[in-house]
Amino acid sequence: MAKSAILRARVDSDKMTAAERVFSKLGISVGDAINLFLGQVGIQKGIPFPLTTRPHLDLSNATLEEIEERYAERTPNPETAAALSERPTRRHKTAAQALRSLKN
Repeated sequence: MAKSAILRARVDSDKMTAAERVFSKLGISVGDAINLFLGQVGIQKGIPFPLTTRPHLDLSNATLEEIEERYAERTPNPETAAALSERPTRRHKTAAQALRSLKN
């Protein structure tokens, strides 16, 4: 697709420099990165990463209570918890054996 739109934006120069370093390591330009971002917005019909007002949780020094509170919504429901607790009926010593059993 031909590029025909021009985008101008004022951004923090330190953030721009840091981003350019990352893009350089990835082998892409700032324009490529913006096009990737805009493409994902179109595909996902929204911002392609979570936006939150919660501060970053540093797991290296967080209390168990802080971690449980942050991830409470990710706790499996009773049906999923029951399925996760079930032991498999067959055990396999190698990945190859497990894959063969899936084919049968």
